[in-house]
Amino acid sequence: MDESDETSSTRRAGSPAPSLYSLTSSDERLILREAYGRIVNSQIESYFLPADYEEHQRLNLQHRLYTMVLGALYPAAPLVRWALRPRPDRRPGIMDVGAGSGSWAVDMAREFPHCDVVGVDLVPPRVVEQLPENCRFEIDDANLGFAHFRETHDVVHARAVSMGIRDFPALLRELADTLRPGGMLLLGDGEMQLYDEQRQPLQYTEQDASWVQRVFFAAYNAMRNRGGCMDSNYMSPTWLRSVESLTDVGWDKVFVPIGPWIYGEKDSTAWSPTIWSLIIRAVANDKERVLAEMLRANTLAFISTLGPLLLRHAHPFFPRDC
Repeated sequence: MDESDETSSTRRAGSPAPSLYSLTSSDERLILREAYGRIVNSQIESYFLPADYEEHQRLNLQHRLYTMVLGALYPAAPLVRWALRPRPDRRPGIMDVGAGSGSWAVDMAREFPHCDVVGVDLVPPRVVEQLPENCRFEIDDANLGFAHFRETHDVVHARAVSMGIRDFPALLRELADTLRPGGMLLLGDGEMQLYDEQRQPLQYTEQDASWVQRVFFAAYNAMRNRGGCMDSNYMSPTWLRSVESLTDVGWDKVFVPIGPWIYGEKDSTAWSPTIWSLIIRAVANDKERVLAEMLRANTLAFISTLGPLLLRHAHPFFPRDC
């Protein structure tokens, strides 16, 4: 975000109308607050995960995980590249909804320098050191819609946003309306449901559940009670097909082990994103194993991320007076 005293709502590189909530870093007190030792957004109650530097570092790791799973920054690579091909009459547009740490938007801006990229979220990214000239970030609440972005983008991306969305079918309609003819909508999310080695859902029981399963179960219910649309993973294919302007809807499910247990290794300490970059380069030929370690590190960090949420709901894992 612009660190000057001027608002960042001025247009840049032919971008569309400015965001509904385009603020400067000097106004962070208006959009952020402290809760249980972490910084969270102060705009909506449904999304109660941290929005601080520590969380954005975790989101950077999660971004690398998604990228390795897909083998690229996006699925359906030939179609995405066609949608973002250079044009003589205008610059293609890319929007990242729920931009988080900004990693995806920045990487897309670097891969497609002839495109204009905008990332929108409740708070600005905290770990982006230098923005490409064709990338910017704006503060937006996706629950309020995107009337100011009608038919302005060729690719729209939304990943891991369900817990902050009150009406997911309405969001899908809004995102579809931001697309130009021939544009693409890319969605992605993780589940809080765990699966066994046969890829069957693990049933939750108080007696037999692992600690990870217990924490995820508690977090799922807390997020749902706060208004998050936690079943979007299961319902999105149906909801997408109900949007008249969308065609050729495709959907896929990817399973990744939460840790190296599948290889007979013992548990170990979570790795930092810096160490992970070294590991990925060193053992890039063992993709599944690296993914398992990365997901384990992200899961451990995510459990820490869930602290304020579970404290707010006075869950036994985190008693309110701890």
